Amino acid sequence: MNLTYQPSNGLAEIELPRSKSISNRLLIAKALSNGQVQLVNLSAAQDTLELQNALNSNAEIINVGMAGTAFRFLTAFYSLKAEKIVLTGAERIKERPIGILVEQLREFGANINYQEKSGFPPMQIRNGKLKGGNRSINASVSSQYISALLLIAPYLEGGLELTLKGDVVSFPYIDLTISLQKLLNVEVYRKGSTITVNPGEYYSDQEVVVESDWSSAAFLYQCIAFSGKSLFIKNLNSNSLQGDIACWSIFESFGVVTEFKNDGAFLSFNLKLVKNELTLDLTDTPDLIPSVAVTASQLMEKITITGTKTLYIKECNRVEALKLELLKIGSVLREIDGNSFEIIGSKMTKSLEKIVFSTYNDHRMAMCLAPLAVYGELIINQREVVGKSFPNFWQELEKFGISG
Repeated sequence: MNLTYQPSNGLAEIELPRSKSISNRLLIAKALSNGQVQLVNLSAAQDTLELQNALNSNAEIINVGMAGTAFRFLTAFYSLKAEKIVLTGAERIKERPIGILVEQLREFGANINYQEKSGFPPMQIRNGKLKGGNRSINASVSSQYISALLLIAPYLEGGLELTLKGDVVSFPYIDLTISLQKLLNVEVYRKGSTITVNPGEYYSDQEVVVESDWSSAAFLYQCIAFSGKSLFIKNLNSNSLQGDIACWSIFESFGVVTEFKNDGAFLSFNLKLVKNELTLDLTDTPDLIPSVAVTASQLMEKITITGTKTLYIKECNRVEALKLELLKIGSVLREIDGNSFEIIGSKMTKSLEKIVFSTYNDHRMAMCLAPLAVYGELIINQREVVGKSFPNFWQELEKFGISG
């Protein structure tokens, strides 16, 4: 896909997708409530569609493709509800660890057997009488393990008191799960690293409107940082439950100013705010790292990012992918350790010309590289991968002036 940039006439107004993080959690709650939870403006992302299809299926083998969140949530859900099922996914899913969640569910009483490699999908799952009580889990690998357990916790015998061990990653996603449970009248509270869910307080009859997706906003923030232009993002609110709302404050260091209106957010650029060097801890917001890394490579001399360890087990190894793609535009990514890296910026994209970027079948890699078209014509492989989280990404980007 060839991308070029022609500044749009007037102020571009962009419509973001609805949050798949919220949608996926609510879909599990809806299934457990036997349909009492009603959802408005559900995400159209491929991940959410895969989860919906799985929950509506009577098949003995469920394949969720590349939907990692769906796989983890369904592992817990089927442990509670499925008579017998095989849960599998794409080849990359089979490379993503699931052992921490499985071992915890087995302690609850779940019957789960690996079908190929121990600790990894696919798995055969049978339902059981699951007992909660006082439990602990390693929270240093994926917050989705914790959210998966919390979502089924009201239906566990004895409820759940879950203590998180280790350096917790993506804590805002755990808090998002808790906030949504409270919205559905489940009694749940967190004190430090211990979360308590009372038993028998099931998801109640509620209608929930799904928010616009803050994770997807990062790619539009990149467009402003690179172009110095302005745009308006519809229905993007400052009172979001999502942890990736941190996007607006992070991008102030790249000169992007956010002004919230009643019906969305107005983004503009202020060169005086751009920093030459920056150190960021993005442990809580790992999905923002690709956008931050690419933006910093062009606007800063150096950035150091910590909280990167979960990037190795995403849709691709995002650390390696970023290293290879940034090198094409003269920027150097150097790993400091397994949880941090630094990028030496190049600012060479002023002369960018038909560089071919690989995306590694990863939606966020495609979307974080696309805004570089502001600097010149480029080629993005696998344009279709954006469907995983932002199906209308190319159409919305064209409103800003980037088209292909």
